[in-house]
Amino acid sequence: MRNSLGETLTALRREAGLTQPAVASLLAGLGHPLQPAAISKWEKGQTLPNAAQFLALCRIYGVRDVLSVFLGEPGPLSGLNGEGRRLVEGYVRVLLASGLYPADAPERETPRTIPLYHLAASAGTGQFLDAYSSEPIDASGAPEEADFAVRIAGDSMEPDIKDGQTVFVRSRDELESGQIGIFIFRGDAYCKRLKRDTHGASLVSLNPRYAPIELPDGEQVRVCGEVVGLGPMAD
Repeated sequence: MRNSLGETLTALRREAGLTQPAVASLLAGLGHPLQPAAISKWEKGQTLPNAAQFLALCRIYGVRDVLSVFLGEPGPLSGLNGEGRRLVEGYVRVLLASGLYPADAPERETPRTIPLYHLAASAGTGQFLDAYSSEPIDASGAPEEADFAVRIAGDSMEPDIKDGQTVFVRSRDELESGQIGIFIFRGDAYCKRLKRDTHGASLVSLNPRYAPIELPDGEQVRVCGEVVGLGPMAD
């Protein structure tokens, strides 16, 4: 059988080891001056405290789980004894003292992600890019304009871009001569520098050990995007 409000207030006061005059004095200190007789009437069920007085009583008696204490409904602390509740309250004080969890702390923004293609775009022999799935990666360290990332395989773009390094790419359909990008040519994907001159167009490696890939007139070359930043090396 659920206790009445008065019975519960009486039990809480006695558990706290307080007399009715002591409770009246503590209430006065919280801005609620009244006579001890008012406490007696509440406990006998003759009158009820107002909302502000009730919350002050909960503060005095150390009540944190109001629903469980006064309504008998299960709450987060309902399964704990007095010592357990004190431990929870101590932990709350530790969290508050840390300064990491204030109630007015701004909500953390969801990190921006971009797709990282599983299969490396080749900086050597060439590997097809689009036919393979990708996974999202944290793009907090990527340039704002980056749309996706590619893991490079091969050393033809060293020393600037190393074997196993991630490059951040901005989606573009065309590039200017001299820009480094991701290209698909004859079914393979490459990370190269585009070169255009009076002799035509070619994909050029930064490593002089690799010969340019000539792009014949009329043959389709797809530009996937411009390399706009360098990411981490493969683990």
